[in-house]
Amino acid sequence: MAQLLHCRYLKEIDGDMYLNYVSIEEVFSIYSSLSRIFSCPAYDWFLLFGELKLDKFWEYTERILTTELHGFVVDGGSISNESLAELMEKMPEKANIIIDSDISLDYSNPKAFNFRSVEYKEARWLKIENLFSIRNSYMIKLKRTNFDCSDVNQFIHYWSGSDKDMMEEIRITLKEGTQIDTQEITKDLIVIHTEENRDIEYFIKATNIERRKFVVGRLKFSEEKVIFTTYDLFKHDALCEYLVLKLVHQKKDCEEKIRRLENEFRGLRDAEKRKFQVELEELEAKLEVLNCHFVI
Repeated sequence: MAQLLHCRYLKEIDGDMYLNYVSIEEVFSIYSSLSRIFSCPAYDWFLLFGELKLDKFWEYTERILTTELHGFVVDGGSISNESLAELMEKMPEKANIIIDSDISLDYSNPKAFNFRSVEYKEARWLKIENLFSIRNSYMIKLKRTNFDCSDVNQFIHYWSGSDKDMMEEIRITLKEGTQIDTQEITKDLIVIHTEENRDIEYFIKATNIERRKFVVGRLKFSEEKVIFTTYDLFKHDALCEYLVLKLVHQKKDCEEKIRRLENEFRGLRDAEKRKFQVELEELEAKLEVLNCHFVI
């Protein structure tokens, strides 16, 4: 193997070794030798789709699927609907998939998010409803989409009410030219936010938490990008956010009950109204003690 690497060695950049052309047998001979020498917890495979003939791409892919696959990257060129559908069918659900190739806008696949992590450079073929199928993923990245702020709002509402965990983080680049409108994104959501270092972060509590671990969400924005991260209270430091949000939800519910009594009964149920007013005062007192830096 040492002689092969010496002959094929081209350069090394940031810890990555680049080789001149090697045959598929030589590639997997190198892989086999290195995996015996080094203890590596995961292997990522990177195929230059734009530079490979289709039969060679599938030849490499079939061999890669026999290895301890962790990540699989398809880079460059334009991948057909048929080839991408076949790839989705073959890839194990535990894999991290990156499709850095162009995808037709009429593409559709129910298995598009059936993986541990997924990244699509071209994601304009996706509708917001497609994202509702995400379940138990680690990271989702959508680099080029047709989504706007109202789509993000719809997605977060779905996340909040879902009875299953969806993902730990999703990054969505909005449709080109779209301006971030935080009011539209958080419309009809109960949120708290911070304003540290001029970077505003919004926090949201899932409304359906019975069978979920990741029940607090954090919204951040960067130019046209929306970053939504979710937290497991037992693994991440998000208990304070959760408790404040829980009180805010209870406060909103109490205020709504008082408002309904005032509108529907017009003073006929003052005793019940007073009970809720006392409850509201208690919730506000708890919030004043617990909330040290959130804007409600």
